[in-house]
Amino acid sequence: MSRQHAPRLHHRPHPYRPGRSFALVNGVTFGVHLLLALFAAEFMATRTWGETNIGMLAILAQGSLLLWTAVRYDRHADVEY
Repeated sequence: MSRQHAPRLHHRPHPYRPGRSFALVNGVTFGVHLLLALFAAEFMATRTWGETNIGMLAILAQGSLLLWTAVRYDRHADVEY
């Protein structure tokens, strides 16, 4: 009698890691914001309306991006692959 063997997997499947994209998107955004704050202070201080300037709008956009990617990361973190 011969034994039947299960076929071997040649490549292990890699799970989707949303943390990598989370860190990349937010890290690049933070780096751009930091470089603008350091080297383009006059641009960041440009007033858009009232006391609001481009720097304030940029930090609000960065914060909303951080929250949005955190929600996406949290939704994908519970999924088992």
